Amino acid sequence: MRLRRFLREPLLHFLVAGGILFGIFGLTHRAGSALASDKTIVVDKESLLNFLQYRSNAFKPEFFSSQLEAMTPAERKDLVDQYVQEEILYREAKAMGLEQSDYVIRQRLVQKMRFLIEDVAEGRAEPSDAVLAEYFQKNRKRYAVDPSVTFTHIFFDSSVRGDKEARESALRLKDTLNAGGAPFSDAPKYGDRFPFLQNYVERTFDYVASHFGNDFVSELKQSAPAEKHWIGPIRSTYGYHVVLMTRLTEARIPELNEIRSQVADDWLRDQIEDARSRSLNQLAGQYKIVQKDLGGSISQ
Repeated sequence: MRLRRFLREPLLHFLVAGGILFGIFGLTHRAGSALASDKTIVVDKESLLNFLQYRSNAFKPEFFSSQLEAMTPAERKDLVDQYVQEEILYREAKAMGLEQSDYVIRQRLVQKMRFLIEDVAEGRAEPSDAVLAEYFQKNRKRYAVDPSVTFTHIFFDSSVRGDKEARESALRLKDTLNAGGAPFSDAPKYGDRFPFLQNYVERTFDYVASHFGNDFVSELKQSAPAEKHWIGPIRSTYGYHVVLMTRLTEARIPELNEIRSQVADDWLRDQIEDARSRSLNQLAGQYKIVQKDLGGSISQ
């Protein structure tokens, strides 16, 4: 079992594939061997300025120089890490004989190296039920579904009718609707035009509060869903509402079989990211990083 698990490791696959690729390119590109042996990366102010300018497609040395000087140690360290990562991938691409003297091509080569790394993990077999179940249990909170509500409403505008009249009109209509057993679909027949929606289907309470206000949401939470029982008047930011709330769903975490496809996609994405990070760290271990003339301090 340990041997099988070891043989399935994406880092092992990457190193084997990389070894084969480097062997092939080594036979056909002997002239590039001197470049491949260069494992020293010098990070200085000029290299970082060039990096910033090329990445931004804006060649303004003074502007980017001032940006670099204004960076905090943490920001400068992050910039150095990005530059070193790109330089490592670029040099590895050059060692494979793919290098051309064009920054656009450089970016494509870096991208190709990332694809080579990620393809190792992406080519792995589908996760077993046990693997997926374990992943789901470790990441259950990621899949939490917020509480939601489904309702329709009839609006009475306080700015048009006045506060007292709007409330009394809403109260009279509620009694009429309940006496006749009015359904969900009757809402558009009555009331004033509301600035937002008439029907709210499986909407989160944050969404509803953004349209009606927090007091309106509090009233809904204290009410019981019903197919033909209208409630209210409930006051909102704009006036009064007669409401038919047919569904109130509590926060929950779905079962794995409900979201299996999503969980499998997330598992694969995490596998790819893990393989990319470990493989890049393995390559970075072969390089010596020298920083000079950067100004400030960068903690390693």
